[in-house]
This record gives sequence, structure tokens and C-alpha cells, in this order.
Amino acid sequence: MKNFDKKSDEELIEKILQNDHEAQGELYSRYYHVAFNKCVSMVKDDDEAFDLAQEAILKAFDGLKYFRGDSTFSTWLYIITHRCCLQALRKRSKNIVYVDNFILSKEPDNQTEYINESIDQTEANDIMFGLINHLPAEERELLIQKYYKGESIKTLQKIYQISSSAIKMRLKRSKEKLNQSFPLALAMS
Repeated sequence: MKNFDKKSDEELIEKILQNDHEAQGELYSRYYHVAFNKCVSMVKDDDEAFDLAQEAILKAFDGLKYFRGDSTFSTWLYIITHRCCLQALRKRSKNIVYVDNFILSKEPDNQTEYINESIDQTEANDIMFGLINHLPAEERELLIQKYYKGESIKTLQKIYQISSSAIKMRLKRSKEKLNQSFPLALAMS
């Protein structure tokens, strides 16, 4: 077994590119906890963070041939890890954000109970996505940009060339339309 303790990350990367699996193990050992901690801070779930950290490190190893050394390996891995987590969060929110917004914005508690008792989450999501598809194109696109793609208000300002308060008001009105239609759609399902 080789001793890599005194080798720099760059030297390890060079060895990894020459198919040295022990060097790969050393680099993994150095940075797994960094990737894991970043994932935990973003997804707030240890099991998911474990999987995402593994995925991020594997992506980094797969892409080492593209690593130019403009930054440190740790910075490069941090960016890859951050992107993996964002992608996972977007996938997670794709399935629940509309229904959660509906539930949170309604006043009577009995509507939340009705949703929980009447339909499962998948059916609720299908209904909500169907309602979203019936919105006018501009409203639908704004909701998708904000809640599915995760765009910031600032980015939406640039895209739509309107103020942040106008973006927020349009989002609010679109969600209100959905919230008014959702109970009717539930009753018909």
C-alpha cells in the first residue's frame, strides 16, 4: 500500500488519471466528509446526503480529465456537490411544491384534512399540474420558472423586465387561481 499522506491533490489527480486506484481512494478519503457535510446542509437528510455525496464524488472522478486546475480540487468538488444537491432539491420540489403551496395558503384546517384523507400525494400532484396547464401561458411559465426551475425573483425580473414587486404579485395571483380551482378539481376526481 502506497503512502499518499504527503502528496498534493494535484499529484493524486495525476496518479488517478494514470488509473491508480489507491490514489483515488486517498482523494476520496480526503474529501468525502466535505461533500457529505455540504449535502447535509442543503438537503437536511443524512441518508439522501450520503447518496448525493457519493454521486458528487463519482461525477468529480469521472470528470477529472476535464479538471484544468484553475481552482483547487476542493473548490471544483464543492461546485459539483452543490449542483448535485440543487438538482435533487429541484426533483423533490417538482413533486410537492404546488400542493404544499395550496395547503399552506388555505385558512381552514379541514381542507388540509380533506386532501390527506381523499387522495394520495401523486394524485394531488397530477391534479395540480393539470390545473397549471390550464393557466394562461405567461402565468404558467412564471410558476414553472420560479417553483420548478428554482429561479430567483431577481432572475425573473431580468427575464420578464418588470419589478420584483410585480413578479411577486403575479406569483401570488397565479397561486390564488390555483388554490381556488384545486378544491373543485379534487371534488371531481
